[in-house]
Amino acid sequence: MRSSPRLLNAEQRNLALAYGLWALGFVGVCGLHRFYNRKPLSGALWLLTLGFCFVGQLVDLWLMPELVQQANASLLLRGGPPSVERQLVQLARRCGEAGFTLNDALLEMDLPLGVESREVRDEIERLLHAQLLDVANDARGRVIYREP
Repeated sequence: MRSSPRLLNAEQRNLALAYGLWALGFVGVCGLHRFYNRKPLSGALWLLTLGFCFVGQLVDLWLMPELVQQANASLLLRGGPPSVERQLVQLARRCGEAGFTLNDALLEMDLPLGVESREVRDEIERLLHAQLLDVANDARGRVIYREP
């Protein structure tokens, strides 16, 4: 079963929050950052041993970016958002005859990290040449794209 793109974003781990949970070790609650980063066994160990007498807790200060990256990588293994091509074709189908503009696409799509508007425009051009999208103008003269 595939998670929705919005759910995946909600499940992503945040480095600042992980550091905030790490800081709770100063008041004796060690290991919460490990639970947060999907490491429940080591989280329980940290909790029971006060972060290996705070040595493990201190080491995690430098390991935190990697812990968060590993936690987020597990989301990608489950399947990330659909490809840009698929999202554009789905958007065209949802919009029907009214079509969609480039701005609509940028607002509606769940773009992978690093994908810019230029790349979305290039993908639209590719879909136009492959005859998977049509281009037209709406009543206001804006360029719209829709399913053929």
